Amino acid sequence: MNKDIEFRGLKNALLQAERILVITHKKPDGDALGSSSGLYEWLKDQNKNVKLFCRDLPPAHYGYLNAYLDYTDDTDVFNQEFDLVVVLDSGDLGYCGVAELIPLLPNKPKLLNIDHHPTNRLYGDVNLVITNATSTAEVITRFFIANKIEINQAMATSLLTGILTDTSHFSNAATSYDGMNIAGYLISRGARVNEITKNLLKNKETNLLKLWGLAMSRLVKNSNYDVAATYLKLDDFERFGLQINDVEGIINFLNSVVGDAEMIVLLVDMGNQKIKGSFRSVKRDVSAIAKLIGGGGHKLAAGFTIDGSIKETVAGFKII
Repeated sequence: MNKDIEFRGLKNALLQAERILVITHKKPDGDALGSSSGLYEWLKDQNKNVKLFCRDLPPAHYGYLNAYLDYTDDTDVFNQEFDLVVVLDSGDLGYCGVAELIPLLPNKPKLLNIDHHPTNRLYGDVNLVITNATSTAEVITRFFIANKIEINQAMATSLLTGILTDTSHFSNAATSYDGMNIAGYLISRGARVNEITKNLLKNKETNLLKLWGLAMSRLVKNSNYDVAATYLKLDDFERFGLQINDVEGIINFLNSVVGDAEMIVLLVDMGNQKIKGSFRSVKRDVSAIAKLIGGGGHKLAAGFTIDGSIKETVAGFKII
């Protein structure tokens, strides 16, 4: 289907609804927050009754987003009636953290799925998945542009946050000509670039850098598979007074500086027999690997969650 037709259909669905629930995935990153808050800002301007839900509240360094305080993690919101539910940046409802909550909605609203991940399971009543976009924030920006919707400063700042996060500030393989052009357009619409840079790039506290150093000190390489891997555990975060969300950025940094391995793996032992993993590569299709173990993502950046715990050994570490 022609994308302009899809964009117009999406606009009609959003404008016809009065009560809208906007959801993004748990442990939200910059694209999850940027795309959801960017859409939320426009829906508020349309005088919609809109709620913004995430299983986990945004990390503090996203406090510059206008909608930062509007996110709720209160699952009672799923006892309310909505005309429309919009899920952003989530390959499936399980990854989003709402698979068991969506069925609780009392009047079975239409579900819109907006994403850019090629592993998206197309679970919505309406699916807008553009896999050549840098980010879901870019998909939302394309939607606004196609429908000649004016993007204000708050929207532009949110959307640029998503694009810059998923391209690692235009340094990874997701970077594209279209994405950079759209970023330039958002800057022309007043996106607060200096605030984004200050909060997302120049925001590393000493203890966070020590955590990064710990992860780097544990790096091991498997030459047979050309993979470098490392790990962190819950007590590492506690030791430095940090939260699990503070791990964001480590895997991208490693992928940008490790030059003798085709793939990087970061494992985070979450406790309770759960391990969260992240893959990065400059050439290998890591999404296919992640999909085999129940995860998903992009060709060069993917993630997964598995059962188990990390045990340190003299020879390195292993999952048990």
